[in-house]
Amino acid sequence: MNPNNVYENLLEELAAGELTVLQRQVFELLRDNPDGLTRYDLVAQIYGYRPVTVDGNKHDRKIRKAIEKLRTRLYPIISTSGRPGYRLDVSREAAEKMLAELLSRKKHLEEQADAVSKFFKLPMKPTNYTAPRRLRVKKAEPGVRQMEMAL
Repeated sequence: MNPNNVYENLLEELAAGELTVLQRQVFELLRDNPDGLTRYDLVAQIYGYRPVTVDGNKHDRKIRKAIEKLRTRLYPIISTSGRPGYRLDVSREAAEKMLAELLSRKKHLEEQADAVSKFFKLPMKPTNYTAPRRLRVKKAEPGVRQMEMAL
């Protein structure tokens, strides 16, 4: 797969105004930095400061959400534990490595969910479980929404 062809198609999408400003900034930074950028680098280049930590950093969270959205739009943004940060990569090898890591994490999370389910004797499927309390949105007047808590 030729990266230039892929990036050209993505640039057309950018030109059509189909992405948010933040999504566009992330894509352009990753395109211009083929070796990739760390989460710290992205915060520094987009928001103008280098955070002491990215854990709990609201700007880092916004960037990660933008990356999630780009990925759901099939932008080839790769990240792996062996190489911190994000990069654009259309190679099959990079995609296979990232997919293997994601599937491994999924398996680990399923094992943890299974343990919680067994300990608390909860059904595994979240759709079968109704929390004892939950919030519902109730319409009050046109244009006004209020929350109602079911007990």
